[in-house]
Amino acid sequence: MEGYGRTEAKATAGEKLTRAGRFAKWIKRDYACYLFLIPAFIGFFVFSVYPLIASLLYSFTDFNGVRITMIGTFNYETIFSADPIHGLKQVGASFGLTFLYSVISIPMNLVLSYILALFLWRNLPGIRFFRLLYYLPVLVPGIAMGLLWVDVFDPGPNGIMNQIFSVLGLGQSRFLQSADTALPTYISTGLWVIGGGMLMWIAALNNVPPATIEAAKIDGAGYFRRLFVIIIPFCTPILFYNLINGIIGCLQTFDSYAMVGAGVDNSLYFIAVRIYITGFETHQMGLACAEAWLLFLVVAACTLIMFRFSRWVFYADDNS
Repeated sequence: MEGYGRTEAKATAGEKLTRAGRFAKWIKRDYACYLFLIPAFIGFFVFSVYPLIASLLYSFTDFNGVRITMIGTFNYETIFSADPIHGLKQVGASFGLTFLYSVISIPMNLVLSYILALFLWRNLPGIRFFRLLYYLPVLVPGIAMGLLWVDVFDPGPNGIMNQIFSVLGLGQSRFLQSADTALPTYISTGLWVIGGGMLMWIAALNNVPPATIEAAKIDGAGYFRRLFVIIIPFCTPILFYNLINGIIGCLQTFDSYAMVGAGVDNSLYFIAVRIYITGFETHQMGLACAEAWLLFLVVAACTLIMFRFSRWVFYADDNS
């Protein structure tokens, strides 16, 4: 029994040496790749992992950007309290406004970008130029675009949209400067970047088997029947992808801050805007981190729910 124990120990040690040798050989063979990946790893940990962990720790403090004097759960208690500025009613109102914006904006952008993709899903001369033309606005930074919209929706008679309304014989509007029209105006600015969704839709449309469409034509299926029975089901993976990205993006919408801040009567006081104002204007970094983690949990919950009810997504290579 004693000799058997020694043999087993030797075998274990030999196995460890073999693993170490394979690992060293693997590193020696691919070390150049990892050297090039070092900047990416450093950037990931410095600009993603560290801020994530730091914000979680700060959410349990009264950090104001300079020092910490208290540690506890008081930030979360403030959020779920009746505090007149940062309490549940105010934070809930920001979440409610953000959800309202998402419920209107996401379906509108999905449908319009899909219709645009159907028009551009044609083998015509110069069609790629128009695809590029519709996609270019996506490359403009959101803050820069927000400053541009300030001029477009200037409430005065010299505003671009008000000049267009005057030519059409319509009355002038206050646009972003009115609590009644601020949200619809801001939602309309999202149409400027439907080119991003359009590009994804075209990629999905290119994966629809032409033979299936031709077979449907031969069987007498009209355009709309082919669209709803064949084309759209094949596009559901990209629909699911765009839907997830739309939810995540809309719940973090912040571009309105460059236009009018929180808006007239807090008409554009989205939750991301509230987090920014709490952290960088009132210098309550700890409370802002707590609000940000609450937003993270909401986004994570919405994403998990979407994945839980994703059986409607059709994958062409799914044999189940």
